[in-house]
Amino acid sequence: MESSISSVVVARVAFLMMGFTMLITLACTIYIDGSPFRAALLTPWMNATLIDFYLNVAAIATWVCYKESTWIGAFTWTVLLICFGSMTTCWYIATQLFKISSQDPLYFVLLKERHARWLSSEISDPCEIP
Repeated sequence: MESSISSVVVARVAFLMMGFTMLITLACTIYIDGSPFRAALLTPWMNATLIDFYLNVAAIATWVCYKESTWIGAFTWTVLLICFGSMTTCWYIATQLFKISSQDPLYFVLLKERHARWLSSEISDPCEIP
């Protein structure tokens, strides 16, 4: 008997696991090494890492603002992205994966619900979708 696991289900599990891995990594690092806000850590590599991080946050926050239906939701997720980085990214993607059917194509997670429904319908104008 052949088992068919949906790519959406696999992605849900993967992103939840990555989010929890980052949570555990962050907690252990803070416990073992203490606060990350120390002068000893302010090196040129840290500057490059922070610039890289915040450019990624800007790109992901743009997608989050597109996906969220309210500005409060978009603002809340953006603040969480700034504060907790990849852990929030993984959890946001996982929550979006739980909003689509396990039978939907995986790329639907990238789209607003209305646009995903438009792609799977015969309607020629996405504005006609309620």
